Amino acid sequence: MLSLVLTTTLSLAGPHAEPPRRATGGFVDLGWRAYGLGGHLSHGPAFSAGAIVGTYFEIGIAGIARPGPINPRTFRVDLPEGQTYRGKQSLQLRSDGSAIGLHLGFRMPLRKAPIEIEVPVMLGYGGFGFYLFGDDRDTPDGRRVSEWEDELLDGRDADANNLVLDAGLRVAWTPVRARFLQPYVGAHYTAVLGYDTAVLTSYSGFSGSLGLRFGLFPKR
Repeated sequence: MLSLVLTTTLSLAGPHAEPPRRATGGFVDLGWRAYGLGGHLSHGPAFSAGAIVGTYFEIGIAGIARPGPINPRTFRVDLPEGQTYRGKQSLQLRSDGSAIGLHLGFRMPLRKAPIEIEVPVMLGYGGFGFYLFGDDRDTPDGRRVSEWEDELLDGRDADANNLVLDAGLRVAWTPVRARFLQPYVGAHYTAVLGYDTAVLTSYSGFSGSLGLRFGLFPKR
């Protein structure tokens, strides 16, 4: 009887037995977004990184950014009557900003295709603002341009103290011969809670994303 039990156990644990599935993994996600934040089109990077827990859940950090130098869109602000800057009563400003926070994700692999449906959520902190650019950064009296921006817009040139909630829906593909890669496409909504400046009173909006995830993904 003992011989039979040992033989059966060795047979089940032998070279032909199915290896145990990996229960956890990790990832780094690098993406680019087309933003509709604040009612205008712009673009910028996004990232997330962290651990995959079990088959379905992720936790880590994430961030989004809307850089000013690569987005030429300008915003016009008319100064109060009698107030000018370098002889102009109307200002043209550019915008930038970012947010970073906790990443939580839900992953749903499809059984019969190398596809995953993903729901990434970021709960973070950040903000977006407006600034003078070009020749207007040469201030009339040599003071720092940030002082002039604050004075001209009555301290409302930026709002950088906001809770930011970013939630999305993505479709990722895992190539059969490169299971450590996952190209993806997605749609997101970013809510910048309590936002208020002299230029815009809302910086929330939708965005689309393209990206590539690198990592050790749990086996199905």
